[in-house]
Amino acid sequence: MKKSIACILVLFFVVALSCRQGEADEYTRMGAEMNGNASGEITAFEGAKGLTCPSDYKLGQYLPNPYKGEKPLFRIDHTNVDQYKERLAPGQIKRLKTNKDFYMTVYPTHRNMEFCDEFYIATQKNKGTARLDERNILQDFSGGVAFPDPKNGTEAIWNVKRPYTGDDAIATECRRVVSRSGKIKKTVRTTKVLNYDERRIKSKLENPDELSYKILAYYSYPADEKGTTYLTYGYLDDDRLEDAWIYLPTLRRTRRAPTLTGGGQLDGESTMDDLGFEFRGPVNDWNWKLLGKKELYIPVNNYDMWEIGTTDEEECLPGDINPTRLRYELRRVWVVEGTPREGLNHPYGKRVGYYDEDAWQPAVADRYDTRGDLWRMMEVYTAYDYCQKMRVVPAIIYLNLESGRYELQGGCRTDETLLGIYDTGLEEDIFTVQALRKKGR
Repeated sequence: MKKSIACILVLFFVVALSCRQGEADEYTRMGAEMNGNASGEITAFEGAKGLTCPSDYKLGQYLPNPYKGEKPLFRIDHTNVDQYKERLAPGQIKRLKTNKDFYMTVYPTHRNMEFCDEFYIATQKNKGTARLDERNILQDFSGGVAFPDPKNGTEAIWNVKRPYTGDDAIATECRRVVSRSGKIKKTVRTTKVLNYDERRIKSKLENPDELSYKILAYYSYPADEKGTTYLTYGYLDDDRLEDAWIYLPTLRRTRRAPTLTGGGQLDGESTMDDLGFEFRGPVNDWNWKLLGKKELYIPVNNYDMWEIGTTDEEECLPGDINPTRLRYELRRVWVVEGTPREGLNHPYGKRVGYYDEDAWQPAVADRYDTRGDLWRMMEVYTAYDYCQKMRVVPAIIYLNLESGRYELQGGCRTDETLLGIYDTGLEEDIFTVQALRKKGR
């Protein structure tokens, strides 16, 4: 009898081990499907295989394109868009049909994504702890990805709202708003972000004010905005509005800045809750639906998107950006739909986001107006920084599909231009109102 029980226990252990091993072989450490698709057009997950950091690498610099010289597979434009419509988002289709000068160049797929070890440890921990409370607020989150295998739209959107951006980050951004005729309004600013919430996985900070992050952003161009600085505090309480202050060099004064809610818009084609990683508003402002996965052509591995010294007019064409150096690949994406809760004052009647399964970061987004018409679309152009083990963003475009006006973040590259720099050890004392006020003394 004892021998039989022992045999059963051994058999159970072997079966359990085989199941765990099978699961590990089937999915990556952040929950993406390890294998490619049936046709082989989407390849198996590669991680950082074969990617070596240059010995003279400088933090944030543009890295050599590991796929340079690779020949494109085909091009999608207004003449053949219907042939590929099953693998395009509605906004991409309308973009191609509306602007005959824009096209998408599709290359072989390379699923090259790997984060630091702390990220995967945190993600694994989330599988047993992360949850939503009765108010749909994320609880017991450890950093990394909250829900690698989301069961509903609310879990999925928390993955988007809490992206991994390191303990802190620094980036300089060229932003251009381009009219239909091609007139360009340009600004350049440097942004510093200090994370306080659970995304801060390499070190910890005291957080008595229950902050989620602090952001310091200052302008260097144009001349009449040079020195203008914004300080923003975001909170763990998802329903609490941000606090913001502005330093105006013309007045040499610091003032409390008005807090723009999710649907607020500045001078471009994005709303306040579009900015950054595609959704940063209160989760409970929207009803979220997880629509599953889809194969989609998305902009990835855009190492060569910008050249040094290219003029604004070469990069920003009337109606859309110059597509010459863009790279698209076929990927699997999560699809999440949001509709505004009753009573929400917002210009969008529906928002749909498409998120790369290998990074849980936004790739494409569609925006519908309150009449239900497709109004705007967004694309996030990414590349994998295989030195910092982070996905960097050379550009984001917010395109008005009706007017042809767009807002572009990225470009204006010079010899000194850097992409995002992470885990730099930023000090807390620069993110205070007192430090902002000192600018006026």
